[in-house]
Amino acid sequence: MIDLGICIMISQRLNTTEMTNMKKLLSIYIFLHLVLYSCKKDKTENGMDNKVTSEKSMNENIEDEETLQIDMSGLMNVMGGLMTGGAVKDSTGQGLFTPEGQLNVEFLKSEEGKPMRKVFAEIAEVTEEEVDLSLTLMPDNDIVSVKHAEQIEKDLYNANVDAYEKSGRASDNFLELIAESRTTAKERTIDFKKKALKGKKQFYKDNPSWFALDESLEDTYIDYRLNMVYLPMGDISFADSVVEFIPGKPKGRAPKGSLGPAQGRLLTLKDCATLGIKGVLTLYFEDNSISDVNGPDIYVFEIGQIEPTNIEISKNGIDWINVGKIEGGTAGLDIHDFIQPGDTFNYIRLTDLDTYSGMPGADVDAVAAIGGALRMNLDSAVLFETGKHELKEEGILAIKDLAVQMKNLQKGTITVEGHTDDVGSEKTNKTLSQKRAASVATALKKAINKSAFKWKEIGYGESEPLVENNTDENRAKNRRVEILVMPF
Repeated sequence: MIDLGICIMISQRLNTTEMTNMKKLLSIYIFLHLVLYSCKKDKTENGMDNKVTSEKSMNENIEDEETLQIDMSGLMNVMGGLMTGGAVKDSTGQGLFTPEGQLNVEFLKSEEGKPMRKVFAEIAEVTEEEVDLSLTLMPDNDIVSVKHAEQIEKDLYNANVDAYEKSGRASDNFLELIAESRTTAKERTIDFKKKALKGKKQFYKDNPSWFALDESLEDTYIDYRLNMVYLPMGDISFADSVVEFIPGKPKGRAPKGSLGPAQGRLLTLKDCATLGIKGVLTLYFEDNSISDVNGPDIYVFEIGQIEPTNIEISKNGIDWINVGKIEGGTAGLDIHDFIQPGDTFNYIRLTDLDTYSGMPGADVDAVAAIGGALRMNLDSAVLFETGKHELKEEGILAIKDLAVQMKNLQKGTITVEGHTDDVGSEKTNKTLSQKRAASVATALKKAINKSAFKWKEIGYGESEPLVENNTDENRAKNRRVEILVMPF
């Protein structure tokens, strides 16, 4: 939340009518506190607590005094209600402050918020240029991940603001505004990272032999219920595409709202997928896979109450394994009891169960594989001639490019998998896929040139297609070599 000092500074510059309204609201707010105090006092004086000891009475007197103190978050809500109405509300219905009393930073930064920035400048008694500069320092109304917090900290100091501060043109109000912004933002980011670290430590406590394949990728995200979820592969951990959506009733919508990184509490229902009662959503993980770690392996970032939702996983989108359901206060799911060691899965299917709460059906912001395997796909047409396993020159270059992408990986297990379409005999395809996996593994070992990796080569033949082998286009997708990197 933007610091109270900023809000007070702005409120001090409200016009007479606005100040009168604020005083009325504040008077009502204090009156309610006095009524609560009076009721509590009457209860004690009328002997309703005749068994209370003198020590307890003393404690109650302290509580009574505390009741008289104005709850600042409540005051902020009052201020927010005032500021989102009347003179500081624009044609889009958005105000200078959110209903929760926060400065509406996202809106002010947007193109739609440009007229409101002028209002902000008038109230805060700064220039429009100073408003634009101050907004570069103000964090969004919510922090969604550690990387987001770190970016906020970087943005607190930039060349444009520094130059303006030193120019001699900066107003005192501007300097006060940015000082408050920096202080508040730093307090918020430090608090967020402190809480996030607990989530990371818990993951490694449960998985002492695990490590982040690439520490530049790892991140910790906050869900709608303020739980911290550590993901060793950061943004890569989230589902990438929608395979199928069967909307439930009342009508489900926006399946693509479930893709990509979690958005914390920033999002609205229009930013997520709504399954609807009995709705079905099938997602695909393109650059990672679901695998087993100690503790939850899948995390569904759901808005509001966690609706009972059945979860299935699949290697090929055809054969499915039911791994249970999420419901109540649990958004994570452990697949350990349903799979074989080392198995990885690329598909997940969520089916809303026949329940009803405030909103019909699950509202899904994002779906993540918590541990997961880093997954890369090479097209066989680039690597090999038809029916051959010797690498083409083009294929060698593609593998060298892949090695560059893997340069930050320090150790782990690299599994090279060969896959074919269904043309030809099953035995021939399995042999060909095994030889192709071996060719790629040999070239990739040479390109990476690190002894810290363990290597596996597997030929699956036609047994694990990505899609049905019912068209030439689909068969081309199934002819591939996949590289999976696991941190063990």
